[in-house]
Amino acid sequence: MDDLNYYLDKYDAIPLDTEQYKNSYVGWALDLFIDETKVVNPYLDITLRLDLTDAENNYNDNFKNDYSTFTCFLIWKLLKALKKHPPFWWRFINQKWYQINNPPLFCPTAVGGEARFLPMIINNATKLGWLEFSEVYRNTKDSIFANPILPNNKDSSYAYQLGQFVGNLPGLDFLSFSMQTGRGNTQSFLYFGKRTYDNNQQRLTVPLAIKFHHSNLDPILIEVLVRDYLAELAKP
Repeated sequence: MDDLNYYLDKYDAIPLDTEQYKNSYVGWALDLFIDETKVVNPYLDITLRLDLTDAENNYNDNFKNDYSTFTCFLIWKLLKALKKHPPFWWRFINQKWYQINNPPLFCPTAVGGEARFLPMIINNATKLGWLEFSEVYRNTKDSIFANPILPNNKDSSYAYQLGQFVGNLPGLDFLSFSMQTGRGNTQSFLYFGKRTYDNNQQRLTVPLAIKFHHSNLDPILIEVLVRDYLAELAKP
């Protein structure tokens, strides 16, 4: 419990006042979908295809720097959109709901070899400006490739549980992608796929898979997030 309290404090977690949602859909969902005697699988999966044509132009014109990549830009803008919707950062831990106000970014990074994937963890990710984020992202990724050893520490475990999971599979142009997880993990998982360019329509698109827990999230919130994300991608 001491370890948990340390990381809850580290990530600016506060107890969620669930009483304010009593007698509402939110309160009903928070109770129902966390109850394993009533719901076998509380997770839903949605795969969308996003048009990134304007976003790529915005990146090249206004954000590209010596450290950055377009993937880094997509993730930074995604965090800005997620920050507008606190339910994405609600966590059910030891029979209590918390809101994580400063979640770390947790990115599984493909390194190949025996390790296959290693976690890239960026603390304070939602508070970093673009230049700082792009530099930290680049340096952290370079460090992982320079020393591809699977970490065996509590930082990784709690960053996974309390952080925001965002993955990237640039070689897979998937139509649908479903991720496995334990039913007790109430975080959301987002995975980008392979970006493809349609020469006829001159459009760049990418699949985005989203796994979310139905207790704190629902398809309407996903729709609103995507709308806000596309708006963020267009902002210079």
